[in-house]
Amino acid sequence: MQVDLKSSKGEVIKKISASDDIWKQPFNDVLVHQVVVAQLSNKRQGTSNTLRRKDASYSTAKLRNQKGAGRARVGSRSSHVLGNSVAHGPHPRSYKKKILKKVKNASIKMALSEKMREGTITVIDKLNVKDISTKKLNKIISDLELPKKSHMLLEKSEINENILKSSSNISDVKTVQADLINTYDLLNSNHLLITQEGFKKIEEIWGSKKVKK
Repeated sequence: MQVDLKSSKGEVIKKISASDDIWKQPFNDVLVHQVVVAQLSNKRQGTSNTLRRKDASYSTAKLRNQKGAGRARVGSRSSHVLGNSVAHGPHPRSYKKKILKKVKNASIKMALSEKMREGTITVIDKLNVKDISTKKLNKIISDLELPKKSHMLLEKSEINENILKSSSNISDVKTVQADLINTYDLLNSNHLLITQEGFKKIEEIWGSKKVKK
């Protein structure tokens, strides 16, 4: 397939070839959902902790007689009924879920293909930010008509201090290294701005590999 390569001003320069293996994958919502759930689960720290009855430090003496008061029986002062501990509360645990490499790679291709079908991918020749200036970067974003919550995918060597600091003040734009993309970030963005070098890196990593004979 062919994709438009634009300048930073939004003008079409030429057409470039794109691998069908990455940009024309059918979408499997069950597989993608499985990967996204695992990714969000792996982000959880699992450090929440609550007191159990044995953890609450109070006297173990009964607060009143078992019978004769005409009221409900009461056990120890550390009972969760009295607000001193939590019944079945959270405790430190691991939420980690394993994602098979093949499944993860397939979901990334599906997410990229879905973005391409939606027309929410813009490929530019390069992102020229010669100095630290949020105003100039905003001008580029405006010329390319990028919506809010967009991701800029650049090759590692293209990411420099000027781009990082210029984009740090733009809350709706996130700069991502092209070889570190993941399914959740791709689907959670409204638009992907990819440089030509970043585009090549994506095809190099996630494209079909030739088997050596």
